[in-house]
Amino acid sequence: MKNNEFKTCYVISFWLGDRRRTVKKNDEDRLYFLKKQIEVLQTFKHNLNKIIFNFNVETEHYHYFPKIFDLIPKSIQGADCEINIRENYGISYGAWSDIFIKYKSKYDYYIFTEDDYFFIENNWDDYLVNKHNSYDDCGYLCMMLREPHSWNGYRKIAGSSVGIASSETLMQIYKKFGKLPSLDKTGINNDNVYEDGHDIQNQFGFAFIEIGKNIYDVRDDYKTLFSKGEPPGFNMHIDVWLFFGWNPKYLNVSAEYFNGQFNYYDCYDLEFQKDYKPTSNSEVLYCYDKKEIYYDEDENGMWIQKKYPENIK
Repeated sequence: MKNNEFKTCYVISFWLGDRRRTVKKNDEDRLYFLKKQIEVLQTFKHNLNKIIFNFNVETEHYHYFPKIFDLIPKSIQGADCEINIRENYGISYGAWSDIFIKYKSKYDYYIFTEDDYFFIENNWDDYLVNKHNSYDDCGYLCMMLREPHSWNGYRKIAGSSVGIASSETLMQIYKKFGKLPSLDKTGINNDNVYEDGHDIQNQFGFAFIEIGKNIYDVRDDYKTLFSKGEPPGFNMHIDVWLFFGWNPKYLNVSAEYFNGQFNYYDCYDLEFQKDYKPTSNSEVLYCYDKKEIYYDEDENGMWIQKKYPENIK
């Protein structure tokens, strides 16, 4: 075992095909994200035990693998590296489910990410574990949570799916659903893949709520960048959204960060404001059961914290 008393497994899900949104360097070199992930993992200190480079593939991607095998080292900062290749169904959530089912309790914590998001703070894995464990009911610690609203089926979810969960919690979800929530046999060329992907992201996050846990994020300590375009009605080009900008440092960033400059949108919705108190598990279930959104409006139409019945807290 390494420096810590726990074992962590970092799972990165890669896609080598076309995307609806990406950075120019990835269009020029489909192994750009792999190279950048290796570079970042070699740069910032961590105590990971295992790094799994997962590739969701179609037949036309196999020609990349001789180079992939050359690029990925046997270990990075003492963490064993593993290459996992699977048919492209279930997108990243399917890969995360398969890998958890393969290893289950061999690792104490699983950190999930997609290929175009990067941790850029030393000892980021220790922070994630410690922050996760600072909450009595943490099911999933993500980079940015989303509260119940009509667009997500009145469910609290991980707005950025990058995050950490304990194997104990994931095992509870596995026992309830037979897997971590993910799509079955849905390929990237499916016409509805992004719509389906949004739905499974909702299901993935809400599964932690359904077993009595809660979802938290890093707003207390770090700001984060999320790859997202212009909000409706916004007339300026946007590369990324900035969340929790009151913090001086980034923990996790999207690939646009490495462009050197980027246009960002600083979101001021109530759920992202500094003084906002995220919902409890009981409050989330109240919104879900009543089909209500997470906020109320005052007499001026301003969003304010929702007033929940006292007996649900």
